[in-house]
Amino acid sequence: MATGAPDDLRPTGRPNARLGQTVRDMVLSLAVVIGVVAVIMLITLRPQPDPVRVVDPTPVLLSARAEAGYPVVYPEGLDAAWRPTSARWEATAESIPEKAWYVGFVTPAEEFAQVSQSKSESEGYLVEQTGRGRPAGTWGEWQRYENSEGTRSLVRIVFGVTTVVGGTAEWSVLEGLAARLSPTALPKPPS
Repeated sequence: MATGAPDDLRPTGRPNARLGQTVRDMVLSLAVVIGVVAVIMLITLRPQPDPVRVVDPTPVLLSARAEAGYPVVYPEGLDAAWRPTSARWEATAESIPEKAWYVGFVTPAEEFAQVSQSKSESEGYLVEQTGRGRPAGTWGEWQRYENSEGTRSLVRIVFGVTTVVGGTAEWSVLEGLAARLSPTALPKPPS
């Protein structure tokens, strides 16, 4: 009687005992691999630190005040939510040969703000510090500038010293920062 199928390929009607073991072994192996990955993740997982690196601008500010020959300003009474992230006393591409004082902050609202000053007579210094901003009105004795990237700047020129308070913060924040500028203020030490 020929059926066309070899005897070893015909179903026998008995369940394959090894099939259950194979599935069980696969599930156990997968559980072991997931367990090992979980342990590695727990060991290597670290909370991410604040990406903002806070600096102490005091040494740079004191150097600028000692060398500038004009009153170098710093905002007075800023709380710890204002984080200084950079400070420089060096010539910029547009202030040469004059040095420029610069301090940058991350505001409490996670925006950027800066204060810069120079006695540079270069028209390019103002263009550089306002990000090619255009005049946009006034605020007291300060000229407002805005650029197409959303940067705002307040500019005041007194006795040849250009002071710029700018950044991505709202006008009210920049105005508050400008109102706090003092030639005697010192930064609070970082905590």
